[in-house]
Amino acid sequence: MARTTGLLIVFCKCNAPAEAEAWSAWYDDVHLPDLLRGGDGPWVATRFELAEKPVPGMPGIGFSHVTLYELEGEGLERQVEALFARDRELRRAGRVHPHHCVIDAQLFRTHGRFSSKPDPSAALRGHILAFVMCSQPEREAEWDAWVDREHVPDMLSSGAFAAATRWQREPRAAYGPNHVTLYDVHHASIQTAVELSAAVMPGLAAAGRKHPCHAGAMALTLVGSGRHAGAGLRAGELRGSGA
Repeated sequence: MARTTGLLIVFCKCNAPAEAEAWSAWYDDVHLPDLLRGGDGPWVATRFELAEKPVPGMPGIGFSHVTLYELEGEGLERQVEALFARDRELRRAGRVHPHHCVIDAQLFRTHGRFSSKPDPSAALRGHILAFVMCSQPEREAEWDAWVDREHVPDMLSSGAFAAATRWQREPRAAYGPNHVTLYDVHHASIQTAVELSAAVMPGLAAAGRKHPCHAGAMALTLVGSGRHAGAGLRAGELRGSGA
């Protein structure tokens, strides 16, 4: 049985491009260990960045990096609050990089048939992170069943992805996407996954295998970032070590 039951997705960036390299090293060497130490929050964290990051000074998506904090068991909200409380303590102690910006943080719980997430490993090169929704809320149950029954299996059969897991936002939002599909990529190039998955879409549409209410809200193409990329940093590796 998979260990992870919840996923905290944190969108962040360094707001000073000239400091980006130092910021990334701080994130690896100081910030993640600080946050994971204690054992009352996430059990592992992985770091990724946009395959095509925003150009400084130009309009963009607003973040450049995504950290996935994996939670286990019940009490997901309590674990997230423990993480946030630790972050506040670190800020008061001056242990947060001055150019570190958290743009958003969203909590999701495993959902549906594809709820068994593989543990982080060196084989994980990247993700396609798809925020999806049903355009007609009254048909969400029907759409949800279709995603499990047809859509995710179709995507996995494309050869683009090593695994896929589905997640539902906690708590649900009144508007916008409440579901995320996380596709694992083992290919050396994330572009291979993009091309393989895109290649099957016209045939699926022609075969009537696209649900009329399916809407993609945002899809992120992510590649590993820093030392704690696909393999991740585990909280168990830090317990008992100094601050």
